[in-house]
Amino acid sequence: MTVKRSRDGKRTWLYGQELGGKDIISFNLYRFAGSGPMLKWCETSSAKVIESVLGIEPSTQKAAPTS
Repeated sequence: MTVKRSRDGKRTWLYGQELGGKDIISFNLYRFAGSGPMLKWCETSSAKVIESVLGIEPSTQKAAPTS
C-alpha cells in the first residue's frame, strides 16, 4: 500500500497491489469544506475498495528503500 496526501490536506490517494499477484486497488479521498468527504475509486469498484481498506493489517516493519 502506498498512501500520499496533498499539501493542503484535501486529497488522500491510496494505491495497493496484491502481494504475489496482479490485483490492485486505487482511490482518491477528497475532503471538501461544507459537503464532507468524497471517495472516488480508480479502476476498482467501491465495494472492493471498502473491503480492502477495512482488511488492512498495518505492518510494524520499515519498508525497504526504493531507488
